[in-house]
Amino acid sequence: MKKYSILIVGLDCYFGHIGEFIINLKKKNPLVEITLLTTPILKDRRKSIIDYVDRIVFYKPLDIKFLPRFLVQWLHPLLCNLRLRKSLKKDHFDILDIHFPAPFIIKLLPFFRKKADHIVISPWGSDVMRVEDEQARQDLSRIFAKAEYVTVGKESRIGKVLRTEFKVNPDKMVKLEWGGEFFDFIQNMSGTVSVEEAKDRFGLKDRYVITCGYNTSEAQQHEKIIRAVADVKDRLPDNLTLQFLCTNVFFNKMAPEKEQYLELLKNECAADGLDAVLIKERLDLPDLLKLRMSADIFIHIQTTDAGSRSVMEYVACNRKVVHGTWNRYAYLEDYKPSCYFPLDSLEDLGSRILDAYHGEVEELPSEVKRVIHERGWDHKMTLWNDFFESLC
Repeated sequence: MKKYSILIVGLDCYFGHIGEFIINLKKKNPLVEITLLTTPILKDRRKSIIDYVDRIVFYKPLDIKFLPRFLVQWLHPLLCNLRLRKSLKKDHFDILDIHFPAPFIIKLLPFFRKKADHIVISPWGSDVMRVEDEQARQDLSRIFAKAEYVTVGKESRIGKVLRTEFKVNPDKMVKLEWGGEFFDFIQNMSGTVSVEEAKDRFGLKDRYVITCGYNTSEAQQHEKIIRAVADVKDRLPDNLTLQFLCTNVFFNKMAPEKEQYLELLKNECAADGLDAVLIKERLDLPDLLKLRMSADIFIHIQTTDAGSRSVMEYVACNRKVVHGTWNRYAYLEDYKPSCYFPLDSLEDLGSRILDAYHGEVEELPSEVKRVIHERGWDHKMTLWNDFFESLC
């Protein structure tokens, strides 16, 4: 292993992803010196990575609301940037790795270029693809233009978006993908959890469970799923329950608007005579495995997606998956596991749900098992660390 220093830039809302990345990077290479630059994070979150980072630097908001609004809008980013420059004045890094190109980074790019030998951007998939504000898109293009490397495959879906819409030079693109601790975990736990045990954990004993998307983003199109299920409910089991997830909350804290959205979905189900449960707790790996196992059918019709780990987690558990083909997943299309029910049009969602209900599931093909193994952090982080070491 080679020693190098890296400054990882993230946002509080991406802490789950970035924290997992940091932990696995340090496990793979104990010699790496990691500094995390982030917006303020909860103390409990900080504790979860404290043994894996050498330093945390905060991009903190300032309390200057007593000033006129036009002054606050002008002064606030300026003062935050000055304070950050002071915090990193004596530092120099081998690598700057920006995990979400937030707007505040633009004004700091000249400073960052002096502070790091190499600038890498590691965008978090569909969250970049869904940026619609024109000014934000221009800002992102400027950030990508300054990067030496962008860690996406040039032929991946997000790679094509970055090339065509954000004008990223394909020569900058390095194919490095996100791993998942779940995939390392499930290989050691395969066959140890029964479907009955999994359902019982979430109070779903003797229920037929359809899981609707994997988070509370409206891009999951929950209402269309509810409508499609309602249209065919007479041909589904009487013990049907729809399951809605918000398991990416941290320490069981959820924004009020997400609470309201979940309650709205539950009320819509009630109006259609459908039983529904809301899963709103942060889950560890053993319970996440049970959550995936509890689904008889998982429906994924998100409007845009850059390669969801959640979809593969359900496939890894060999649960039936109805998946919108506008989000292309090569391993599903190439190897066609029997648990996969492709959906080409939302108009056919009801009939595909019935196909999944009546369908028989066989053992996963060996090729799919190989893909699942390669999605684990143990494999993926080897590639990331090799890349970082090659720069130093």
